[in-house]
Amino acid sequence: MKFIKSYASLIEKELENLGLPDKPSTLYDPQRYILSGKGKRVRPVLSLLACGLCGAKPEKAIHAGLAVELIHNFTLIHDDIMDQAGSRRGNETVHKKWDLSTAILSGDGMFVQACLQLQKMPDHVNLKRANEIFLNGINHVCEGQALDMEFEERRDVQTDEYLEMIGGKTAALISVSLMLGAIAAGADDEKVDLLDHLGQSLGLAFQIQDDLLDVVADPEKFGKKQGGDICEGKKTFLMVKTLEACTDEERSWLLACLNSGDVSPENVNEVINLYKKYGITEFTKSETERYYSDAEQILLSFDDSIYKEDLNQLITFLKNREF
Repeated sequence: MKFIKSYASLIEKELENLGLPDKPSTLYDPQRYILSGKGKRVRPVLSLLACGLCGAKPEKAIHAGLAVELIHNFTLIHDDIMDQAGSRRGNETVHKKWDLSTAILSGDGMFVQACLQLQKMPDHVNLKRANEIFLNGINHVCEGQALDMEFEERRDVQTDEYLEMIGGKTAALISVSLMLGAIAAGADDEKVDLLDHLGQSLGLAFQIQDDLLDVVADPEKFGKKQGGDICEGKKTFLMVKTLEACTDEERSWLLACLNSGDVSPENVNEVINLYKKYGITEFTKSETERYYSDAEQILLSFDDSIYKEDLNQLITFLKNREF
């Protein structure tokens, strides 16, 4: 994503100069560790782009961008604990490198650091509004995670419930990133609301596409084996739609696979064949394209600018990604 390199490098520079204290090391070393993971920084870049889109210099949204990147990494630390994951971005997870208590406390500290960044936003910003957007967004992320955990034990998850879950777990923070960028620019409520909707569409598209790539992507490019979500018993968009469409016998078999905890490569292929049998793979692709198209249509409401072009290019890049 060379076209957003200048925005991402601005965020990287600020993260390097964040000024986290040296002591206590058990609190701050894990925070520095996960922030050094060199993620894509998509969320803070969205804050900068939204600020420019709304007529201000992107730099005005630096602290908004740092806030969303810090809170994103806070969720990663805690998600890895809940998933009992051993690695993240090719590195040991925080709770594995240190221990469980250290990881929980470090994550909590990043939550605080994120809130402190919001207080550094420009003087003209309505901080009450910014905090409301930020905290409501985090709460939606927590709600989405809770639903995802509940779905592990349920046999009857419906499509609208799944969309509600990813609308919180994935899309909420993308919306918050865009909305805070607009707030930093002093945008009116209409523009903030438009960017909220754009973020929801973009987030839903991204997660549904991620579900699809688990099945159709080149494993070497995607970074994990084909059907990894099936092996882990996850109720993805494809799985939920297939459970709605298949026969009772097929549904019983599918649910038994999900609950087995040890899905064989042969069974993974059988599940993928079921996706194809009911046209779920193609339907998922069309739904992904529909949500990306919704985001592109909303973007047309904004005045032409280099930031509009860059955001449109970012959407196009995400739409065409293979991993």
